[in-house]
Amino acid sequence: MKIIYFISFLLLSHLLHAQVINKQLSVTSAYAIDSNSTWSVVDLKQKNFHSFKQNDKVNIGYNKYAAVWCAFKIKNTDRSHSVKAWLCFNNNHIDSLTLYDNQIVKTIGDRTDGQSPFIETLAFELDLKPGEEKQFLVRVKKQTSFLDFSYSIENTAFLASKSSQRTALVAFFIGIVFLLLMINSILFLMTRNRLYIYYIIYSVLTVFYAAITTNFAKHILFPQFKFFSECRVYTGALWYIALSYFLNYFLKLSENQPKKYKFINLLNALNFSFVLTSILFLIFYKDFDFRYFFILGYIVFLMSIVTLFWASVTHLKIEKTQAIYALLAFLPQFIWGACLILKTFEIIPKSLSDNWMVFIGLYEVFLFGYVLSRNYIEIFLKNNELMQQVIFEKESSIKAISEVQLRERRNIANIIHDNVGSKIAHVIHLFDLKNTRLAQQTIKELAEDIRDISHKILPKALDDGALVSSLHSQILSLNAGLEGTKIELFSYDFPEKIDVDWIYDLYLIALEIINNSIKHGKSKLIIIEFYKYEKQYHFQFTDDGVGFDVMATHKGFGLENIEKRINYYGGNFEISSIKNQGTVIQIDIPGIN
Repeated sequence: MKIIYFISFLLLSHLLHAQVINKQLSVTSAYAIDSNSTWSVVDLKQKNFHSFKQNDKVNIGYNKYAAVWCAFKIKNTDRSHSVKAWLCFNNNHIDSLTLYDNQIVKTIGDRTDGQSPFIETLAFELDLKPGEEKQFLVRVKKQTSFLDFSYSIENTAFLASKSSQRTALVAFFIGIVFLLLMINSILFLMTRNRLYIYYIIYSVLTVFYAAITTNFAKHILFPQFKFFSECRVYTGALWYIALSYFLNYFLKLSENQPKKYKFINLLNALNFSFVLTSILFLIFYKDFDFRYFFILGYIVFLMSIVTLFWASVTHLKIEKTQAIYALLAFLPQFIWGACLILKTFEIIPKSLSDNWMVFIGLYEVFLFGYVLSRNYIEIFLKNNELMQQVIFEKESSIKAISEVQLRERRNIANIIHDNVGSKIAHVIHLFDLKNTRLAQQTIKELAEDIRDISHKILPKALDDGALVSSLHSQILSLNAGLEGTKIELFSYDFPEKIDVDWIYDLYLIALEIINNSIKHGKSKLIIIEFYKYEKQYHFQFTDDGVGFDVMATHKGFGLENIEKRINYYGGNFEISSIKNQGTVIQIDIPGIN
């Protein structure tokens, strides 16, 4: 390996200048591109090297067979102290980095068993004695992808600090995401809403992509796995497809913007087909040129980003809150994706770092997790409020029924006490006087009174469905006992007998309305009209009483109870009234088809 020193000396003798990293180290560097990866160390002395400095980007674009050789000459200018530093390469997804240092050969990278000590970067340790100068060669190789990299010289404390920060950041990100996944899994099991499934799939792929992109998966989780470069590309594509489906469902694009919805789905289908096809070619045709797959994939990816962003902006006119959430979450993604694509095609010199991917992913997943959880809480509270209303309505109905029963019982008790009770006492008194003839006559009168009471409570004819005749009979009795008030009943095409469950309730409702018109409305004329139409029965009650302001006056217990009973049969109850102009009540009940 001594030849390396000779070759390095020849190669570096023509470099433009040395880059001073700090007071202790000076560095000169150069690179050459081996287009077919066929060079050996001995061949390098005949090759043309180009100088580059620390943090200068070497970008060879799409690469299939090429390797890049880098030559370094590093000198410790301090003649009193040794220097320990690290030669770092800023692309964590290089397949292999091979360092040639005299008799020492070290290899690290995605496709090797060797692993960098730091998650932050791919780094080789340098140990220079006072005044010592060393030459190194590094071979950079990445297959079937775009390749760029730069180098820097860093100290251990800096790299350890940066790596600890990245490890903690990614671990925190993964922990938060899995917490949100657990919450949204529970919400899915409770609601069966597909939106939560889309969110879960999108979040899981976000974790995978962030873990691979930040080197967390290679450095911490699966150091022996050798296909992270491919996994990064495919996971990124699937991750964005999942995000597209999530936003489609979140914004309800299929209903609100069907054309954009279909176009986005078409782009997702194209991206997915690219993924499947490239995997097949990668397995069975390893020499296939994937350049056009990458280019087409990036173009489709960019079109999808622009369309989704456009759809989110358009959605502001449809559902402002959801659109704002989508834009807030999607804008960083849009910027990051656009920068990545523009940088890949060398339109801009630099894209956002991998750490930005973690921040953006955490921000998006957390924001959508919060939005979905908050939406569920709002729905839960609304449902709880509705349940409380239902419970209140049931309690009110029970109370109404109890009050009706109590009032009817009081009426029956009053009739029995005032009429039946007094006559029974009179009969007993007549028997005590041994006036049998008058007692028998009184008993006959009592029997007639009991029949009248029974008929008033619920006529026997109702059992046969004779609603009109039953009510007509009761109205005749009422008119006979009223002074200054007249009740009239008319029926139009209404059947003499009707076999429906609601005739008993309607009979009692009619008496309730009559009682209200007389007692509260002080009516002189009450007109009742029964109609039979093809699909419904219509009942109208009109009086010329004092009326009331419907908007300002509570319906009261009686009218509320009537409305509930009508609603129970699927009917409709309407009341209109004007002060000093009377009241009109209309009831519609569906007919039997």
